[in-house]
Amino acid sequence: MSKTVGSGLITLARPSCEAAGRSAIPSLRVAAGLATGTLVAVGLARFAYSLLLPAMQSDLHWTYAQAGTLNAAISIGYMIGAMLTPRLEKALGSRGGFIAGMLATATGLFITALFRDYIALLVLRFATGLALGPVFIGGYALAARAGAASGRSTLFSGVYGMGVGLGIVLTGLILPQLVTVARHWPEGWLALGLLTLIATAVAVPAVRRSPSAPAPVENVPRCSLRFLTPIFLAMFAYGAGYFALVTFIIAFLRASGYGHARILDFWIVAGAIEMLTMIFWGNMLARFRGGWGVALTNGLLIVSAVLLLVWHDAVTVMLTSVLFGASVLASGLSLFDYPRRLTPPEDWTRLIAALTAVFCLGQTLGPVFCGWLSDLGGLRVGILAAAGLLFLSIVAALAQRGKPA
Repeated sequence: MSKTVGSGLITLARPSCEAAGRSAIPSLRVAAGLATGTLVAVGLARFAYSLLLPAMQSDLHWTYAQAGTLNAAISIGYMIGAMLTPRLEKALGSRGGFIAGMLATATGLFITALFRDYIALLVLRFATGLALGPVFIGGYALAARAGAASGRSTLFSGVYGMGVGLGIVLTGLILPQLVTVARHWPEGWLALGLLTLIATAVAVPAVRRSPSAPAPVENVPRCSLRFLTPIFLAMFAYGAGYFALVTFIIAFLRASGYGHARILDFWIVAGAIEMLTMIFWGNMLARFRGGWGVALTNGLLIVSAVLLLVWHDAVTVMLTSVLFGASVLASGLSLFDYPRRLTPPEDWTRLIAALTAVFCLGQTLGPVFCGWLSDLGGLRVGILAAAGLLFLSIVAALAQRGKPA
């Protein structure tokens, strides 16, 4: 991607005064356009790897440890990118940082198709992870500000989260058609890069119409985030538990004799349900006090795991897919939305960046811990451990108190 094109798109992301005047109260179309951020950051750049991994592992003769390390590389990059996002926002603004991150992600996905060397792919996944910080965090901050301007902040955040489900559905429909034999996995990465470029083009009008970050008030100290320690612990436990659950539910289905087609059905149904239920959660979560929204969504996620352990017939697998899709991203939304309501808008980017970094740390460590337990006692033990981490997330969220005095 040329520097000229990238600079042009970033410039397009800055609204003129005339456009800003016409869009004083942002519509839901703004949140829908910004949902390309979660589509790219989660659905395309991260989750799609699960669909390409079998072909890559077969063609490149990787061990499970190598495959898992490649997934950890993007999580570590994502964590560092999240911590750097507030500085990038100061340099480019939320809009410019979001578009720059989208373009950098597309570039990373395209280049991934060109290499077969493991170390090169490891570096590329790490670099792509760095770009995801400003994409997810910048997009969430823009959607939350647009929602605040319209008086429907949680609803706008819910619509923003719909992009994940769309990404899961798109990759489930497209990638298996492209990667028909193991050596064709580069075509999958090229398709992901192209989808990211299309998503960037779709995002530009929404980015132009989204509110910018309010200027910090001079001589007023920034809000300390220390009072949110319970929520940070809840986010860490959620990241560890949910990502371990994603990893080992698929492995459990394979071990239970389900073929690729049935697992793909599980994937697509979960993505479709996630997309369809986020507006419901966007309205519902705003009504909950304290950490009860976290308790409900994480509770449904735990039920989906336990159901699969008790019964794993075809009907239960589909029910698990529905419950999993309905709650997995809603849990994340509740953990972002609750502390956001406790902090001023000028601190939202910093807050979201910190929460994302903690979340990524949990994602990196959770599968390792639950995988170690699975090696000792079987996949059932690993899934139960993931459910236990989600329960700890509920306990920590309920321990969070309101705004500091």
